[in-house]
Amino acid sequence: MAAPSGTYTADHHQKVKVKGSRKLSMNFKSGGDPVAVTEAAPQSSQPPARRRNSSLIVVSAEKIRQRQKELYDSKKDPDEKDYHTSVHQQKPEALARSQNSMLGSDGVQCKEGPAGIDVREVTRLTEVSGKNIITPAQKENIWLRLMKQIFTGIFNVLLWGTVIVEEVLIYLGASDDFVTPIILASVVIAAGFLQWYTELQAESLMDALSTMKATDPVPTVRREGNKRKDMTLDASDLLPGDIVFLKQGDRVPADVRILWCTEGMEVDNAALTGESIPEVRETAPADPDCAPSHARNVAFYGTTIVKGNATALVYFIGDHTFLGKIASSIKSARSKSTLEIQIEHFVHLIAVVAVVVGLASLVANLLSPTRHPIGYIIANAAGALFAQVPEGLIPTVTISLMIASQKMSASNVLIRKLDAVETLGCVSVVCSDKTGTLTSGEMTLRDLVHFETETSMATTTEFEGLKTDAHHHLAAKMMRHGVRNNATVVMGGGKFLGSPTETALMKAGVAIWSEDDVKKIMENPTLYEIPFDSSNKYMFVAEPHRDGAQILSLKGAPERVLRFCKFAYVGTGADEGIKPLNDAMMKTINDSAKKLMTQARRVLAIAERRVKFPADFPWGTTSIEDVQKLMLTEMVFVGLYGIQDPPKAGVKQAVEACHDAGVKVIMITGDHPDTGVAVAKEISIIPSGVDLPPYTVITDKELHDKVPATDNFTDDEDPESLRLAAFWKEVVLHARVFARVTPIHKQLIVMALQKWGGLQDDGKSIGDIVAMTGDGVNDAPALKQANVGVAMGIRGTAVAQDASDIILLDDQFASIVLGIEQGRLSSENLQKSIGYTLCSKVPQCVPNFMELCGIPLAMNVSQVLAIDIGTDIWTAIAYAWQPKESQLMERTPRHPLAEKIVNKGVLVYSYGYIGILQMVWCWIMYFTADGIMDNIGDHTFTPEAKMINKKASTLYYYTLVIGQIAAAIATTTYVESLCKYKLPNMKLNICIILEVVFSAVIIYWPPAQKIFATTDLSISQLVYPWMTFVVISIFEELRKVQIRKRVSKPKDALKEKLLNLDATLMCHLGAVDDWTFAGQRCPGVLLRLGALSLWSLVAESEGPAAQAR
Repeated sequence: MAAPSGTYTADHHQKVKVKGSRKLSMNFKSGGDPVAVTEAAPQSSQPPARRRNSSLIVVSAEKIRQRQKELYDSKKDPDEKDYHTSVHQQKPEALARSQNSMLGSDGVQCKEGPAGIDVREVTRLTEVSGKNIITPAQKENIWLRLMKQIFTGIFNVLLWGTVIVEEVLIYLGASDDFVTPIILASVVIAAGFLQWYTELQAESLMDALSTMKATDPVPTVRREGNKRKDMTLDASDLLPGDIVFLKQGDRVPADVRILWCTEGMEVDNAALTGESIPEVRETAPADPDCAPSHARNVAFYGTTIVKGNATALVYFIGDHTFLGKIASSIKSARSKSTLEIQIEHFVHLIAVVAVVVGLASLVANLLSPTRHPIGYIIANAAGALFAQVPEGLIPTVTISLMIASQKMSASNVLIRKLDAVETLGCVSVVCSDKTGTLTSGEMTLRDLVHFETETSMATTTEFEGLKTDAHHHLAAKMMRHGVRNNATVVMGGGKFLGSPTETALMKAGVAIWSEDDVKKIMENPTLYEIPFDSSNKYMFVAEPHRDGAQILSLKGAPERVLRFCKFAYVGTGADEGIKPLNDAMMKTINDSAKKLMTQARRVLAIAERRVKFPADFPWGTTSIEDVQKLMLTEMVFVGLYGIQDPPKAGVKQAVEACHDAGVKVIMITGDHPDTGVAVAKEISIIPSGVDLPPYTVITDKELHDKVPATDNFTDDEDPESLRLAAFWKEVVLHARVFARVTPIHKQLIVMALQKWGGLQDDGKSIGDIVAMTGDGVNDAPALKQANVGVAMGIRGTAVAQDASDIILLDDQFASIVLGIEQGRLSSENLQKSIGYTLCSKVPQCVPNFMELCGIPLAMNVSQVLAIDIGTDIWTAIAYAWQPKESQLMERTPRHPLAEKIVNKGVLVYSYGYIGILQMVWCWIMYFTADGIMDNIGDHTFTPEAKMINKKASTLYYYTLVIGQIAAAIATTTYVESLCKYKLPNMKLNICIILEVVFSAVIIYWPPAQKIFATTDLSISQLVYPWMTFVVISIFEELRKVQIRKRVSKPKDALKEKLLNLDATLMCHLGAVDDWTFAGQRCPGVLLRLGALSLWSLVAESEGPAAQAR
């Protein structure tokens, strides 16, 4: 097809065979504008969910294929989980015998004579082998799953237990609280429905597998003694040893060995490999070192014949097929994420606390000298239990992670799995591809090196100002030859078609001059051309020159080009600059080339020669041998090109930011070790100017025999396991560059880091949290193995993206660093959110126990609900927008197994510090209610006394609201003073304002007063509780001052100082029996509890602020 007018296309190189060489003549059509040539992406007719599941099948298949290759390369024995067979290495006759089958009288084609298995053996073979069916995964009814989400789980059991108790009490007439069970049941149902709906978004992978099964009847041949029996069998009835006949369009019905096929037969393996190009099949036995999944003489169950016909022998059916192995791996239970493990740990912990508190309340009421009705006792115990359960935990976590993922998308980090947000913040090692992630992925001209004097070479790195006609300027001469001696096609619009190195030269020429100037150079006719190939390693071009002469240019590997050079240009490209090339100059050239190579440059040399052959010289019939004799004998060396895939802008800074954050960066590349080390030094993965210790750079040769025989590394004491452990422990500790490795090695590297990384002070390893980048189908197993799989959004295949947890939309390594920062911030904010939610639990449950002392109930269950669900849940969610503290990326990563989100520090901070302060001030405000002291000890109350109790209860509730506002503001930072940090989270600020508004509605709106048992408060009663805010804020600022000082003070000295301070406080307050506030007496024990809270913070735990170090 002719190119459009004006399009500079591949047609300008018209191929003409000339005695083993190839002549390329120029043909550029003038006029018009250049047109970009693009290739249409294939469109899939599958729905997105089906495509996603199919991709995950490919991931499982690739994992099996890679493990198989590892085992074959390392000569290890497979285990029962592996796909293993030797049929691909056997000759057809031996294979048929081993399968109790027979070839036809015409040999492998099996179209004549008795062939296949004996029908008399079918019953026995069926009993042994079973049906050719992949065992489907058991499906759970979606409505049953919904019921499980709502009614199972330790949290839900506790909450439903509370609802049932409340309903029973209402039924028995022991309670008139209809609101609590309704609200509580609504919360549980809504949370369960949210989780259920989320799980339904992903279709079952087994559904995708079922679409790959063969359903059409299969032409088969069997025998009965010496009689041939042709038949058509259902695919499920096939047995090992059956000989089947396949044609174009057929779905392969089992794993088969191809006995005979038409030439060029092709199989579409896209369902298993993700590759859209069909693969050619053949019949010859495979090499002994070839893994069965890589053999060309087998076809797998579920793939499709797209070209040709075949006779094949069935060797595996059903669950034993390659597809069956994939199904088995998919049916295995999904491992829990680190966030799920931590939340589950927290849920069990809180459940134990809630049950203990509830039982303690029940026992205390039963043993109390004051007799209460059984309904009252049960309601009191249920209220104490309920007060400890953070009802909104799961919605808070889910919604907070959703918000965080939306924020991360603004940094070009697309979150595919919500819990990956938390895991990303815990990452301690990032394993990154070099090409396209750390580097631009495009070769770029970096250096032009030429002789300045006969003993030294000059390097040009700035190419601006070079002119196309400056023939005497060596750098310009090199650029002109780099463009002309080039097979790259200029597509127009900044697009090029050609090899990476030649494209780099062409792009540099276009950037220096223009597309039009480059085209003018390329329009100069080609008299003769020897294209580059892997054997010659050079490209030769002859073109017309001035005055009927010709100019010859030779570009290629330095060692090949220098072989033909007798002279060199020195200082100038004019004739007077031509000097004989002596040994000293040759050494200078080689030293310069080696220096470029150590800088990760790919080096090409360029030489030229001006000749004058007669006008009738037979260019069209000249052979390569003639060219080498006549034209390549006295070439003049011009210079060296230094071409590199340069690091992306910002990568060096991003790597250094990782180091500051305690995150190790490892480069994985298929390039030469020297290239990898040079780039690693340039971007600070490896420090420059120091000798590299052993194991810093690991190559494929070192990994060759370091593959475990099982799916993963073990702690066995056998010599082989000990040998592997000794090697990988050193690698995990020191390795920074893996060179010449293939995607097969990637999963191995991840497993080793997860096994022996994360070395603790006690010498034990808890495993690194690993992020792995990848873009190809064969990267998918490593992406799945990593704690965080990172796929490329631009270069990444659909399979790699579906196997990943996050996708970098811009393919920028710096985006990973932004993602880690946002992940840390999300984890920190989630911890703050949970800590804030737990602060109110102590003041919520204590009133149930204080009632045993004769103090009227200070807080009922409906008021607890008003705080937990009416205000706290929204404030807790607002933490997702909390900006970072300044030291966030200067801390070491938090390992989720060693330091959970909800740890001892969080619990002591919430329960033993802020919770105690809140409780103290709630009781202080409670006792300021007029007449409440007179009601202590009474069990029957007049209407006036009930109103006093309601007033005191309202004060207790309102003070706790103010205390939670103080907690919300205090927990926004670990160490930074609020005077510096301020209140930057407007959404949190709005929630705080709404807390006050909501509490006012509950206190003053008559319908709400009936529901929550509240009453109006006076202006002074609204003002005094704000002392809670002041006190908590002051305590928090003092605590943060001490934490900031801790950086320069010994921990024990600080603790001793604060313990002394606590003792002083207790001495002064210990003798205080009462304290008068707002005209009311308050028990002195409350003040002693306030002093005790400071001790609990410092002496028992360092609190959440420990994270800041």
